[in-house]
Amino acid sequence: MRELYTSMDSTRIGFYKSVLDEAGIPCFIQNETTSQLVNMLAMVFQPTLCIINDEQYEQALVLLKPHHEVGSIMTAEEWLCPCCKESNPASFDLCWNCQAAKPE
Repeated sequence: MRELYTSMDSTRIGFYKSVLDEAGIPCFIQNETTSQLVNMLAMVFQPTLCIINDEQYEQALVLLKPHHEVGSIMTAEEWLCPCCKESNPASFDLCWNCQAAKPE
């Protein structure tokens, strides 16, 4: 067993697990509910994605890298505010953060 990724964002951890499950890499989430029970930010209580076979560690990193990079969070339909650089859904005509108009 080897730890792969730790985060308080349990949604992201769950998504990463589904990517590995789909690729056939056996994995599990350690501390899946502990962080909610103790309500602490301590790393020891944070949800941690673990792979069972250490030999698949590098393969798992390669699979998750496109999803872990900051630029991959924004989808093609989203637009970046020219003023405050926040990401906005395609349906927004004004930036949710600073109300700047969507660029043409």
